[in-house]
Amino acid sequence: MKQTITKYFTISLLLVSLSLVFIGCCPTRKYKQENTLLKSEIQKRDSLKSVIINQAIDDKLITPVVQSSTGNPVLDSLVNAKVDEILSKLNTSKNSGENSYKLIYDKLAKQLEFYSKIAQTKNENTDTRTINDKTVIQIKKIPIEIEKPLSKLQKILMVLGILTLLFIGFKIVVLIRNKTSLWV
Repeated sequence: MKQTITKYFTISLLLVSLSLVFIGCCPTRKYKQENTLLKSEIQKRDSLKSVIINQAIDDKLITPVVQSSTGNPVLDSLVNAKVDEILSKLNTSKNSGENSYKLIYDKLAKQLEFYSKIAQTKNENTDTRTINDKTVIQIKKIPIEIEKPLSKLQKILMVLGILTLLFIGFKIVVLIRNKTSLWV
C-alpha cells in the first residue's frame, strides 16, 4: 500500500514538474504592429512640340522708269541722262548664307530690277506640362518581434520544476536500488 501511494505521488509529482518546466520555459515573444505610411505620387509629363516651317522666298520686282516728256527735247534729254546717272549708282547686291538681294538698273531696258532670295525659316516651340495625377497613400502593418525577459514567477517555476525533476530522479534511483540486488 505504501508503494502504490509512493508511485502515485511520484507520477503526480513528475506531471507537475513537467508542467512547471513547460510553463516556465515557454518562449515569451510578443508581436507589436507598427504602422508605416507609404506615399507615392504619380506624375505625368506631357510635352507638345510644334514646328512651323516657312518656305523659301525667291522674289523679283521690275519697275519701268518713265522717261521725261515735257515737250522740250533738250530738257527731256538732260533730265533722262541725269536720271540714268543717278539710278546707275544704285547697283548693289548683298549675300548672307542663303539670303541675298540685288538691285540693278538696266539702262537699255530703262527699268529698275530688284531680286531677293530669303531662305526657309523654322520656328520650334516646346510646351511641357506636368500633371500630378494621383497620390497613393498606403498604410502597411509590419510586425516587430519584441522579446521580454523572464519574470520572477517564471524563474521560480523553472527552479521548482528542475528541483522536482531532480527529486523524482533521486526517488527512481532509490526505488531501482531497492528492487535490484546489483546495488546492495
